[in-house]
Order: sequence, then C-alpha cells, then structure tokens
Amino acid sequence: MINLKTVLTATIIVTASLAIFSIGGYSLNEITAEEVGEDKGYKFAEDTLITGIFAFNGDPEISRFEVFTQKSGFQGREAYVFEMEKIVGDTPYLHKATDRSFLFRNSPSEIQDKTEFDVEIVISQGSEQKRVFQYTDCYVSDYSVVTLFDKEEGWHGKGFAVVDKFEFQCQDMDLINPVYEEMTSNKDESNAKSSIEYQKEQRHLFGN
Repeated sequence: MINLKTVLTATIIVTASLAIFSIGGYSLNEITAEEVGEDKGYKFAEDTLITGIFAFNGDPEISRFEVFTQKSGFQGREAYVFEMEKIVGDTPYLHKATDRSFLFRNSPSEIQDKTEFDVEIVISQGSEQKRVFQYTDCYVSDYSVVTLFDKEEGWHGKGFAVVDKFEFQCQDMDLINPVYEEMTSNKDESNAKSSIEYQKEQRHLFGN
C-alpha cells in the first residue's frame, strides 16, 4: 500500500502553475529537494537531487534515486540506454513494469500489452533544476537487487544498503537545459520591457 504522506506529497509536487517541461500532465518546474521527500541522509555534492518521473499508461509515479547513469544514445544510431539505482522502497508501478518485462522476455506464452512507458529524469540543486532527460517508449531491459556494504566495516559500523538496479532502453531521448531556458526567457522579458519604456519615452517627447 502506498504511504498516504507520499501520495499527498506527490500531489502537491505535480500541481502546476507554470510548467516548463511536463510528462503525463506533471509540472517539473516545482520539483525541489525539499518537496520530493524527507531527507534520507545520503550525501551529494552541492545538494544535488535525482528525481525520476514515470508515466505507466495512466499510473504515474515519482521517486528519488541515488544513482543515474546515461549509458548510451549520444552518438548516432546508439540505443538510448540509462541506468538508475535506489534503495529498495515504495515504487510499486516501477516494480510492476519490471516484473512484466521479465515475464514477457522469459515466457513464450506471456501475452504482451502496452508495456512501454515514458520517463523524465530531473537533476536539481535545491529549488533549481540543472538538467532534464526526457525518454519516451521505454522498458526495463535489465534488473537486479544487490546489497552494498564495506567488506571491512559493513558488519560493525557503516551498515548495509539493499539497492534496486534498473537498466532502461528507450526509443527516443531529449536533452533539456533548464538554466539556459530560464536565462534566455529572462533576457527576452528584459528586452521587451526596455522596448516598452522606449516607446513611452518617445510618446512623452512628442506630447502624446
């Protein structure tokens, strides 16, 4: 069962007033480190946060991830492949999509319906988005669960981390540059304001 607090948090996050980028009706403009969830205690340089937004055929899901790796797709004719890792937790729709991919690829009798989904990865620092990857028509191409620990100190001090490792392959990928988009948007607004002020000055000079 999905935690009620998680559902309410996700609802607040995706209620958009000004959407720059969207997937499944979500506004990514309001996803921040403070809003996505409680601090898990993991350390990232400059407070970087990785957020995955999944659109599972009408069943959306938002989750934080600890690791994101864009593996291929930048070069021509490469498959669009990326990997993500997170502590095993409340991602029921992602786990369902993973299980369906496993059954379809390992059972000739398995009936396939619409299994592809869209994914948007938002990399942010505080309240500012720094990079966004938009993927379409994806499926889980590989999956495993691993336990990470320091072999010398895991048993006695640093502890253990049980981690979901996902590999995704997609039909298409778009790279989004939120910082540049905001910069050029502000520049356009500044230019427009200057033009209006110039026109007012001209009207004033001619007594209009």
